[in-house]
Amino acid sequence: MTNRSSRIRQVVRMSAGDLRVLYVMGIYHSGTTVLSNLVGQLDGYFAVGELRTLWPKLTRDHYRCGCGELLLECPVWSRIIKSTFGEGEDRVTLARDMWRCQREALHEYHTWLRVGGVLRRRGKGLPAGGPLARYADGLARLYRAIAAETGAQVIVDSSKEPTDAALLLLMPEVDPAFVQIVRDPRGMVYSILRVQAGGEPVTGSRSRQSAYAALSWSAGNLAGAAVRRAAGPGRSALLRYEDFVRQPRDSVAVLADMAGRPARLAPPAGPAPDRTVTMNTTHTVGGNNNRFRTGAVQLREDTEWRSRLHRLDRAAVTTVCSPLMARYGYRLAP
Repeated sequence: MTNRSSRIRQVVRMSAGDLRVLYVMGIYHSGTTVLSNLVGQLDGYFAVGELRTLWPKLTRDHYRCGCGELLLECPVWSRIIKSTFGEGEDRVTLARDMWRCQREALHEYHTWLRVGGVLRRRGKGLPAGGPLARYADGLARLYRAIAAETGAQVIVDSSKEPTDAALLLLMPEVDPAFVQIVRDPRGMVYSILRVQAGGEPVTGSRSRQSAYAALSWSAGNLAGAAVRRAAGPGRSALLRYEDFVRQPRDSVAVLADMAGRPARLAPPAGPAPDRTVTMNTTHTVGGNNNRFRTGAVQLREDTEWRSRLHRLDRAAVTTVCSPLMARYGYRLAP
């Protein structure tokens, strides 16, 4: 075994559960970035953004941290990356190995297909030397370096995917808590269609894209629910996007309690609406572009879909998602 391979396959020696991670699950365009950034600016917390997207970014030099600096030049991440993966060719080789192990063990897309298999390994351990074990070892090393560099007592990982969340339940080094954020699927679908349209209002029907996104919403949320059941009610929570934007401070306080380090968001300076929050500079490696936004931000529900989503698209989404919509308290005919 080469020195490069042995570094990533090295068993991490640490006391059981001494790395606290709050893992944010959710479908894209559901508010995961804003939620994780708000929790991450609490005292003792650190938001890393979508950490599972880090590996290919370490093989190139043009990706940016949430602070605006190039990721490899960020004063925080440059030290984390160096201590975990080294520099130059060592970094690139190890990052490619992690990316390969991730794709083989957990998939890059449609990751919900692997959730059941990962959860069934609880109590059995990980196959020695296999891609899942190697990925878990590398991820634990990275979490450890993040905690050491930032002093964080809770790492907020908004990687979204339920497979990665399920893996945390197999890692004895990690003491995880999970929040699954859900959004009305019609709003989520319209938000995706709007991005595909370049940010312009969507005209006409996109029923094929809508149906596919609706299937992803259902499958992803069912997989997230499976992780929450496995974790238990004391370590997991379900949060609706609509409730979060109406009561951001209360939502964050509940999650902080669950993560084991109670805290509350400080109110913005001066008079401001209850939904106004202050966004500080983050050091996130991935996520929605609003991770670069700072200053006072008034959260409000994006309801454009109610008047803009085509009736055929609305019908397709409602048909596919109606069972879970009812479970989450969404009316079929708003």
